[in-house]
Amino acid sequence: MATADTLAQLKSRILSHFSMMFLSTWEEERWEAELAALATEMDRGLVTWTVTRGAQPSLHPNDQWAHPNDRRAGGVSPPVEAGTAHESTGGLTPPARQKPLRSDAAEFLRHVPDFPSEQLFLLKDFHPHLADPHIVRQLRDLVPLLIEQNKTLLFMGPETDIPVELQKDALKFDLPLPGLDELHTELKGVLASDNAHRPAPLVVSPEQEERLVRTMLGLTAAQARKSFQRAFLGRSEIDEEIYSQLIGEKKVMVQGSEMLEFQELAEGVKDIGGLDGLKDWVAKRSLAFSETARKKGIPAPKGVLLLGVQGCGKSLTSRAIAKLLAFPLVRLDVATLLSGDKGQSEKNMRDVLALMEMIAPAVLWLDEIEKGFAGANGEAGSDSTMVRIMGRFLTWMQENPAPVFVVATANSVTGLPPEMLRRGRFDELFFVDLPNYHERKQILEIHLRKRSFDPAVFEIAKLAERSEGYSGAELEQVVLAAMVETYGGADGITQAALEKAREETVPLSVTMEEKIFQLREWAKGRCRPATPDSRVLQMLEAEQRQKAEAAGDEHGLEDKPFAFDPTELEPEETNEEWKTPAQSGDLPSALLEYVRTHDGVTIPQLQSDFAEFVDTSGEQGLALRSDPNLILWLGLSEKFAGDLAKLISNKRLFLRITDESNFGDSAAEIKLPKLSSLPDNKVSKPAWIPTCLTDLAPEEPDARLERVARMMLAK
Repeated sequence: MATADTLAQLKSRILSHFSMMFLSTWEEERWEAELAALATEMDRGLVTWTVTRGAQPSLHPNDQWAHPNDRRAGGVSPPVEAGTAHESTGGLTPPARQKPLRSDAAEFLRHVPDFPSEQLFLLKDFHPHLADPHIVRQLRDLVPLLIEQNKTLLFMGPETDIPVELQKDALKFDLPLPGLDELHTELKGVLASDNAHRPAPLVVSPEQEERLVRTMLGLTAAQARKSFQRAFLGRSEIDEEIYSQLIGEKKVMVQGSEMLEFQELAEGVKDIGGLDGLKDWVAKRSLAFSETARKKGIPAPKGVLLLGVQGCGKSLTSRAIAKLLAFPLVRLDVATLLSGDKGQSEKNMRDVLALMEMIAPAVLWLDEIEKGFAGANGEAGSDSTMVRIMGRFLTWMQENPAPVFVVATANSVTGLPPEMLRRGRFDELFFVDLPNYHERKQILEIHLRKRSFDPAVFEIAKLAERSEGYSGAELEQVVLAAMVETYGGADGITQAALEKAREETVPLSVTMEEKIFQLREWAKGRCRPATPDSRVLQMLEAEQRQKAEAAGDEHGLEDKPFAFDPTELEPEETNEEWKTPAQSGDLPSALLEYVRTHDGVTIPQLQSDFAEFVDTSGEQGLALRSDPNLILWLGLSEKFAGDLAKLISNKRLFLRITDESNFGDSAAEIKLPKLSSLPDNKVSKPAWIPTCLTDLAPEEPDARLERVARMMLAK
């Protein structure tokens, strides 16, 4: 909730004669100023009380009391001292020298009815006094008088638990931390002050300003101001190091928690070899956290689940995602939540999630989530505590409005409950497979360059070719083992040392071949591949390289570089992989593979090519859910239409408006008016909108094309 919204709610409750409100915040100075402005707006006086200074008018700190009648300015008439008589009326009058009320809490509350009506009382750090039953009773006795005199007690502090005796008479508010507007003000103030002492001003572009402010969300205004001042010291321009430093300022916010671990962000996207599909997806989703996207109503991404083979870069990707988003990365070990005390485990989860909301925006990393939530699959014999913890976490993921991006990694699907994989929790499920030839080259180059070696002096292509089935972690180990083997030698690391280290490394794909095969089979059609390359193309590339290498060895040309040209392949050869799942009855996997290798395919083309494997013709059609009169295609079988609709609605395949000419003679089968673009409003009569299918998400998606429904043709 924004500051303005909170003040509006406070105002409405004050006007509705709420007598007591408990305000939870660490930002005493900022919120005292906001409440003073609110009191002025409502034409009410504001009295502040602390145990050290007693009662004071908030807007006149230099005077013991403001003018008795100046309630608009926040001044109040002090209560009179007993026994001082007024000469003309016989009433009581304040002494000549007015004194502030005693700092004793009970004494102050006793005099609250003596203040003028329509007053607001701001009591700071009052919670220790609420342990006294006499104080609590005194507050309960005050309630009728407060309502009668239009007075409200505002208890403000970092700890604001309401005593059970007052819970029916009081409300609790968690005052929000500064939002983007307030942080923009703090940043501009720091820049103005800093540039006044610089020979050349520090120039900040609008894009940099938004990123700087977004990075500081979750801090108080004072913390953000100090962080900006420290980050700008001695710098002449805004660079990536500034963002890393600002992210590090949030580290102190999780140091008090034993269940959360702050991670340093040393690696970025450039340190990941391959996984281009995953990189592109994350880069596009990062734009959804911008202020422009927020104003346009674009929902903030919730998270991503990375499933894959061990050692293939899932943990590295988690760090890279946090660095790309310029968010702090916080790791949660689910095992640390468990406690032997009844209900404590659930409370630990609530505390962790509340802390994540406080430091948001942030990336929450759950490594090997299948082990963390082991025993929470809901089956007979499941751990009831773990089931409740997981249920709380999944509900929070779906309902939490704070910008917390969850990155979960898993090496196995065994034990993962179905509700965790449901859409609405994670935005996407990616499968991270063993690196292909091109990715292995990139990984080897990255690790050599990281250790100050020039990859150009090594035969990286040959090493990548001979390391088929090696994970990224195993390729790194090859480099490290070669470094150890050649340490102290005159020549340093050599190609021979790399080859020897590779030969001595037994990859996981050999020792765990069956499990990796099962994981790959499960991921087919269920997960989006992190590497967009076609599996068939990879296989054919490897075959061509092996043939070229064999020919080179035969003619003594093994060192001759080989360049593979995919255009030399026969089209029929590269488009046959989809037939394997089609023959086995796995229609969704076959459709996915077909679209990957035939980008921009039309539905009648799918009907024609799949007809030999499954019945594709029938009495059903596909239409947009947002407007059932917008027809995609007609004459489909129930299964064929259902599987297509499911793949599109699950964002496994995407619709793209295309030209009618791409349908060829099939276009004549649709006896409906044709539209070349989506209309602004719903159409009154059925119309055909020509579309094709692709496996790549559009850069500017239209939500209307992401939801498809089956329809029965009228007879």
